[in-house]
Amino acid sequence: MSADSGPGNREIARRLFAAEFDDASLSYSESDEERAPNYVVTPTGARVNRLFAVGVLTEVEQVNEDSLRGRVVDPTGAFVTYAGQYQPDEHAFLNRTEPPTFVALSGKARTFEPEDSDRVFTSVRPESINEVEADTRDRWVVSAAERTLHRVAIFAEALDSDLRGEELRAALETATVDASLAAGIPKAIDHYGTGTVYLEAVRSLAVEAVEQVAGERDSVGALETEPGAEGSAELGPLPAVDIDLDGAAQQVESATEGSTPAEADDAAGSTEDAEPVDAASTSGEADGEGTTSSGAGETDAEPETDDTTDDEPATETTAATAADEAAADSGEEELGDFDAGESVQETVENEAEDLEDFDPEETVDDEEALTESERREVKEEFGTDFSTGTEVDEPGEAGINVPTSEEELEEIESEITEEGGTTEESTAEESADLDYDLEDAVVDAMAELDDGDGADREAVVERVVEEHGADPDAVDDAIQGAMMSGKCYEPNDGTLKAI
Repeated sequence: MSADSGPGNREIARRLFAAEFDDASLSYSESDEERAPNYVVTPTGARVNRLFAVGVLTEVEQVNEDSLRGRVVDPTGAFVTYAGQYQPDEHAFLNRTEPPTFVALSGKARTFEPEDSDRVFTSVRPESINEVEADTRDRWVVSAAERTLHRVAIFAEALDSDLRGEELRAALETATVDASLAAGIPKAIDHYGTGTVYLEAVRSLAVEAVEQVAGERDSVGALETEPGAEGSAELGPLPAVDIDLDGAAQQVESATEGSTPAEADDAAGSTEDAEPVDAASTSGEADGEGTTSSGAGETDAEPETDDTTDDEPATETTAATAADEAAADSGEEELGDFDAGESVQETVENEAEDLEDFDPEETVDDEEALTESERREVKEEFGTDFSTGTEVDEPGEAGINVPTSEEELEEIESEITEEGGTTEESTAEESADLDYDLEDAVVDAMAELDDGDGADREAVVERVVEEHGADPDAVDDAIQGAMMSGKCYEPNDGTLKAI
C-alpha cells in the first residue's frame, strides 16, 4: 500500500502538461464510499486527483452571477479553472487580477461531458491560486517535462510486455513503480488504447517545452495525435527505467503459489478462532486499501471531502431553510397573543404611562412601618440585626482572615509578584514558540535535510513538527504554499528541494 493511501490522507498534486490533460476522458473512483477520491486518468497513465500547474493567466470570464472562468496557459495548452461562491478566495483573486499574469494553480482534476455531446471536457476546481514570477513557471515546465518523460518510459515498458489489467498493475508495483502510476497505466491502455505513436508525440511535446524555456525555440507544436492512433513509432531518447516486468510478474505468481493448502487450512482455523470483528472497521480497512495512490505521506481529509462538496451546498441550504421555517412556525405558536403590529415605541410609551403614578420620593406609610417595640420583639425572637448598606463590620468580625501585621502584608505581596512573573514568563514562552513563519521553517528544514538529491518530504514534516510543535496538516499546507511561492520544488515525488 502506498504512503498516501487510505481515508484521511492527502493526494499528491501531480504535474502534467495541459495538452495531455485536455486529452483525458476517463474518470473513476475506486470505491462507492461517499468520501472516496475521484481520479482522472490521462492517456499516458497519470492518475490525477489533484494537480499543480504554473502558467500565464490569459483570460478571466464571467460565467454567471457567481462564477468566474480562468485560463492558465502553459507552453502546450490551457488549463481551465472555475471559481464560484464555494471558492471565495480564488474567486476574489481571479476577479481582481489583470491578465496576463504568471500564476500557480493547484486544485482538483475534473471531467465533464455535456448531455448533447460525446466530447469530455477537463477542468480544475481551484484550491489555491497565487501570483508567481516567470522563473517559477520555467522551473515548473522542466519538472513537468521530467515527470512526463519518466511516465512515457515506464508506459513503453508496459506496452512491450504481455501483461494487462490487474496482472500488469501488480507487476508494476512489484517492480517498485509508483503505486498511482501502476494503477493508471493498465486503465489507460484499456480505455484509450494508447500506443507508441501517441507516446512519441507526448515525448516530443515535453522536449519542445523545455527547449522553449531554454530559449532554443519560439513555440511548442500542438498535440494533434489521438491517444489510440494506429500504427507504431520509434520512440526518441527517454530516461532509463530499471524495471523487469516479466521478472516482477513471476515474483507475484510465485508469491501467490507459495500459499500451500496446509497454510490455507491454518489461516482458516485461525480465522474461526479469532474474535468477531466489527463490520464497520473491516469495511474501513478495505476501503483504505482500495483507494491506494502514490505519494510521500501527504495527509489529506480534503480530497475525500471536496469530492462531494459540489453537491453539499444545495443540500445544506435546503436543510437550513427547512430548519429556519420550522423554528419560525414554532416561534409563532409560542408567542401567543403577542401583537406583531405594535411598535417598540408604542410599547415604551404604554409602560411609561403605567409608571407615571410612581413617586420615587414617596415613603412607606407610617401605619405599615414597624414600631420600635415591634422591632425589639423581632430582634429578640429571631436574632435579626437590622442594618443598612453603609453599615459594614470591622475587618475580622465577618469571619474573613485579614493580615494584621506588616510582615504578613509583605508575604502576600511577594506571592502575588511571583505568580504574576510566572504568568508573564509562560506567556513569553508561548509567544516565542509561535514567533516564526511556517513556510520559512519548512524551507530551512529542507535545506538542512538535503543530501544533494533533495530532502524526504516526511522527514521535513517531522522536523518542523518536532522543532516548532506545529500541526502536521499545517506543515503540509506550508510546504504547498512554499512551492507555489517559488521557495522550493519537488525534483521527484516525495522529495523536496529548497530554491
